Amino acid sequence: MNLDQAIAVRATVNLWVGKNFPEKRKYISHSNPIKVEDDEFSIILHLKNDGKITKLGDLSVKNEEVSLRGCSCSDIDSKLSEILKLDESNTKSLEPLVCTNYGLHFEDGIDALSKMGDLSINLLLTDPPYSISKSYVCESQIPRRLRKNGGDFIMPKGNFGDWDNSFPSPAEWTNKVLPKIGGWAVIFCAQAQIGEYCEIMKENGFVAVSPMVWHKTNPVPFNHKFKPINAWEAMVVGKRSGTKFYGHAVHNVFTHKSPSPQDRIHPTQKPTGLLQEFVRLFSEKGDLVVDPFAGSGSTVIAAVSEDRIALGYENDPSMFGKAKKRVANKLGLLI
Repeated sequence: MNLDQAIAVRATVNLWVGKNFPEKRKYISHSNPIKVEDDEFSIILHLKNDGKITKLGDLSVKNEEVSLRGCSCSDIDSKLSEILKLDESNTKSLEPLVCTNYGLHFEDGIDALSKMGDLSINLLLTDPPYSISKSYVCESQIPRRLRKNGGDFIMPKGNFGDWDNSFPSPAEWTNKVLPKIGGWAVIFCAQAQIGEYCEIMKENGFVAVSPMVWHKTNPVPFNHKFKPINAWEAMVVGKRSGTKFYGHAVHNVFTHKSPSPQDRIHPTQKPTGLLQEFVRLFSEKGDLVVDPFAGSGSTVIAAVSEDRIALGYENDPSMFGKAKKRVANKLGLLI
């Protein structure tokens, strides 16, 4: 089987998986195709779960038609639901990770921060969901997102999940969170949301409001044959009047490599080194740094590494379990 055939088969399977399992797409992977006959290929579907690989079913691909062997889509869906339900029911894995200088909690971050005192947080450093799971970055463009060996790119890989599609508008969550910030706020956002977040910060009394840029040295070459590669992500930054800035002649463009595949546990994970820069620029030692959308836990790791106190909140049970292990490992705890 040549490389072009492998890419075509993988693309066909990706489209089939996205169509039949749109909400569970992120849990499903598939093996490299094995040629059975001239126009027929065999592929195994797997569930990836905390480093373990569980077989879900066998696929046959023939003339761009995909069929299951020995089971149905409902069988796979039931198996996935059972495994994920077992993961979520493991209450021990959802217990908070608490140390003297940080805490990572399985909790809705917006609700948690709304209970804190006004102006009690020195630095808000967060990467909220911003509804980027659209068709133009998901399944309809799969053939352009394959590696040369036929495998998926790390980003983007299908739907990011309900957390990205059903998230409140920027104004809904910021109106609850920003009153709690007494110092700086740094919020990652979609490029199209820069103006919206700038206005929201100003309306909430923040000054020195402006966008910043993370320049990626290794962007995903999505659609690179048709347009320039998108090599930057946006943030909006602002502060309460009188809050100190801890940098000197610092540019608002920050260059960092995206996390490598072996270090990535979240589809939109940010580099810890980038977050450490922000912690140093917008807070001082002993300050409270909070992330209501903790994801992989990078903000907690970055803040503690710079001798700050950190609080992180994550309400996705699967991601919380992974983040808890990652934070404990990075900060030297055993769980």
